[in-house]
Amino acid sequence: MLENGDLILRYLERLGVEFVFGVPGGSIEPLFNALARSERRGGIRAVIARHEAGAAFMAEGYARETGRLGVCCSTAGPGATNLITGVASAYADNIPMLVISAQTSLDRFGQGSLQESSCTSVNTVEMFSRCTQYNTLVSHTAQLEPKLLQAISYALGNQPGPAHLGVPLDIMRHAIPEDSSSRNLRAFTDHDVAPSERSMQSLVNELAEVSKVTVVLGEGAAETAGMLVALAESRGWKLVTTPRGIGLVDSFHPLYHGVFGFAGHEAAAVALKPGNADRVLVVGTALDEVSTSGWDTTALLSDRLIHLSGNPDHLTRSTMARLAILGSPRLMVASMADMLKGASNSKHPEQLGTPDALPSYIAAENRDMCLVTSGRIKPQAMMTYMSRVCPADTRVLMDSGNSFLWGIHHWNIRRAPKQDDTKKLFHIGIGFASMGWAIGASVGVARGANDAPVICFTGDGSFLMAGQEITTALQEGLNLLMVVLNDSALGMVKHGQRLSGGEAIGNRLPAIRFADVASAMGIESYRVETMEELRALDLNDILARPGPCLIDAVIDGNEIPPMGSRMKVLTGAA
Repeated sequence: MLENGDLILRYLERLGVEFVFGVPGGSIEPLFNALARSERRGGIRAVIARHEAGAAFMAEGYARETGRLGVCCSTAGPGATNLITGVASAYADNIPMLVISAQTSLDRFGQGSLQESSCTSVNTVEMFSRCTQYNTLVSHTAQLEPKLLQAISYALGNQPGPAHLGVPLDIMRHAIPEDSSSRNLRAFTDHDVAPSERSMQSLVNELAEVSKVTVVLGEGAAETAGMLVALAESRGWKLVTTPRGIGLVDSFHPLYHGVFGFAGHEAAAVALKPGNADRVLVVGTALDEVSTSGWDTTALLSDRLIHLSGNPDHLTRSTMARLAILGSPRLMVASMADMLKGASNSKHPEQLGTPDALPSYIAAENRDMCLVTSGRIKPQAMMTYMSRVCPADTRVLMDSGNSFLWGIHHWNIRRAPKQDDTKKLFHIGIGFASMGWAIGASVGVARGANDAPVICFTGDGSFLMAGQEITTALQEGLNLLMVVLNDSALGMVKHGQRLSGGEAIGNRLPAIRFADVASAMGIESYRVETMEELRALDLNDILARPGPCLIDAVIDGNEIPPMGSRMKVLTGAA
């Protein structure tokens, strides 16, 4: 006889889920018992985080890497409240996730059980209501199966995101027949929405007769990136990505003008100006602060905008657009390309630019700093150098703070000739921008990446918050390189205070030797203080070995990261 925990895992296994990320505890024990039974038969198994927020970040990273549902769980009370930051991060970035939190037994609700978090105590189910697409308490055992399937449906829908089930202890351990889990899962596949013929004709009419078009690829354009690049090549259109869309276009492509938005490039902003773009075709982005460079009305947000997205929530912000169409980007772009083919005499680019050093969109005043090879470690030079020497299939995650500012601006992507066009290799958790996000998320990415190399760039402040999650990578034997940008400061706070004229308060951190910390954890580690020491490391060899490694990189903290658009928003500047 099995239990409801086994029922949950049976459905998840049918969806291709391989791991559940969490931290065990008394009220969630029946689910971990089911995970133990599953592992013995070669099925889904548990990956144990050090903190529940880390477990949620790991589930998010796994979902990003594999395209499958990320799953995390916690015990009752503080286990559930610890999950919330990670769940909110996934919600802000539309990552499909199933979140399972335990409750004490139903017959003990309101009686002061240890870690009680029922509706008559600290109501954790209510806490999840604002950061999930679906949120419910399973109050009867007969509810578990239909509510589980509803939760999965919401998580994987056209507005993906976390779905939460609060499951009491007695319901999770309720016995079920061996032949349970028989409902079909066809409702969770083939969600593509086809655009109307009328809207597609309007789209083609808008683009066919104009000579200057700039295409902006957001994260929702991943499945159609190859088609968009080919279409741009055939018609001589300019290419730009949002920060979340980095890597969908090769950084050295001759039509690519860099990143527009948060920490982006001036060349991208120029490519979007009215004189350079009669139409701005934006695919798969939400038009938030990050992707619009602080709601810049001279670039995306104008009557030149054509906005395509499969997520209806994205289109709620494009009220100024010339045209906004809801539908699968894959279907829309394929149809558009077919209708526009042969209509242009634009010269097809002969080949990609040569990735010898720097992409053409890096501003002249920054180029020398990117090519520094000696002396103190310049973050610009570190990002440029490491992105050049690391394997083309390296998955890269940039943590909140200086890490994602430097990474967005200076990490260059070289797409291999046979690389999957739809595969994103560059990740930022910038919707909620949680410090420490990349640490947990990189563990989840590495768990799903089948030994492909993974690099996490994080700051010393973030590592002090969540660095212990690297021991999960150690326990799992994951190929993960963690690079700590060590400047003994909360760098983004420090520079923000200086640039805004604010008080210099609360930004200093103690000088810590993180390589020694990692070594004490049993993790291979290196401390580098100069560019010569960094360049002396055999990064390819490090990334080819199993198990995690940490580089404690003492960076020049006086270098100001590219945070101009953020400062305009914070200071209210025009």
